[in-house]
Amino acid sequence: MKKFNIGLLILFGIINTTAAQPISDFPKLHITEIIQGSENDIGFWGDGNIYVIDIWGTWCAPCIKNIPELTKLQKKYKSKGLRVIGYSWEEPEKVRKLLRKQGTQMLYTLVNDRDGKFIKIISEEREMVEGFPYVFVIGRKGEIAWAGNPKDGLEEFIDTFIQKN
Repeated sequence: MKKFNIGLLILFGIINTTAAQPISDFPKLHITEIIQGSENDIGFWGDGNIYVIDIWGTWCAPCIKNIPELTKLQKKYKSKGLRVIGYSWEEPEKVRKLLRKQGTQMLYTLVNDRDGKFIKIISEEREMVEGFPYVFVIGRKGEIAWAGNPKDGLEEFIDTFIQKN
């Protein structure tokens, strides 16, 4: 049986260290406007749904490239309780303009925090965000199940997580 250095596995991202964080460590979304969707789409952590919170911006090319992938996840797992929420703190009109341009490629809830309270908490105070795009997966019981750049295995994680939960 091989022995592994846990520190090296964490350092190289082989072990997801965010999985054990209690939801009490994750701040509530501050929303000044719902740009797409409704209050019913947002819910509360621990309500039995799985939330994919996408921190993104209209200025971020990798964020824009990820939009169809998030829509695909939403469509694939909506019946199993998955809810994708795109979070932005930009001028709402910039988000609406991009939404019109994306059309049917962007079919998930979009919320705006014009005051930027949530992003300040998770990026400056708690140093939870390492760049953009950045996604948090909140599990059915309200736990932070996964966090990171969506290109670093989000779809694979969701596929497995949904089957087990």
